[in-house]
Amino acid sequence: MEGNSTSHRLLGIWHSFRNLPLWLQGWVLLVLMPLNGASLLLLESFSGQATALALLLVLAVNLSLMWHHGGMNKDMSLVHLLAWIPLELGLLGQLAGVWGDDFLTPSQWAFTVAVVMVNAVSLFFDIVDAWCWAQGDRVTLPPDHS
Repeated sequence: MEGNSTSHRLLGIWHSFRNLPLWLQGWVLLVLMPLNGASLLLLESFSGQATALALLLVLAVNLSLMWHHGGMNKDMSLVHLLAWIPLELGLLGQLAGVWGDDFLTPSQWAFTVAVVMVNAVSLFFDIVDAWCWAQGDRVTLPPDHS
């Protein structure tokens, strides 16, 4: 019985995600997750380590929230704010030469700039969602709209 309940909940979460606008699904699956996930292959650099740490925090908390709600909820944006804002500051500090690696290879520089740009766009959406959540929009996106 437990396995059936688990698979039912996972399927509900997947359908909730699939009910996001198509462009947002594409953004998450084709841009945001792959770029931040690439950090796990770049752990020898400050930007790779910082991005991986933020990614793991977001995954741990947001997967728990999705499981709790049974789908996508705007409270997930709060975790992004807590993880991405310090990450953005850290990576911008690295690009400015304030901390981090003394020398960035061209590929490390490109990765760092890409993460800053992509996560800045993500933060825009997260700020809007966090504002809506703070104003009382606590609805979990249902698995289907019927």
